[in-house]
Amino acid sequence: MYIKQLEIDNFKSFANKSEIPLLKGFTTVSGPNGSGKSNIIDGILFALGLANAGELRAENISQFISLYTKRNEAFVKVTFADVEGENNELSIGRRIKKNNQGYASTYYINDSVTTLANIHAILEKYNVTPNSYNVMMQNDVMGITTCSAKER
Repeated sequence: MYIKQLEIDNFKSFANKSEIPLLKGFTTVSGPNGSGKSNIIDGILFALGLANAGELRAENISQFISLYTKRNEAFVKVTFADVEGENNELSIGRRIKKNNQGYASTYYINDSVTTLANIHAILEKYNVTPNSYNVMMQNDVMGITTCSAKER
């Protein structure tokens, strides 16, 4: 199973709907500082419910909604390919929307509304859990290279 595509709409620096294909094997995302590269990883972790605001370089959930538009919602969808060794696809998405009470999150599996618990249950089958180390964040590599042998 691998991430085939990421759809981001009004999330952080992605004001317009963007579809980012991730090819099987190895895909590189490059660009200058401030171009939104880290927001791609943040979007994946956000959609899969694997991190909180602090872990996604935000002080609170309101910072997930792009400042470049007047829309009060953001959406991210991650599409996996080759699920269960077949040519099947699985999509997991999350929408946050500002309302009178604050912010509401809605989660989706294959475009149907679901709960975060259901998403975690499905991802757990593939050893993707909030407590595991599935993603190396931008400062993790530097931390590994500068720590002592005892810390490693």
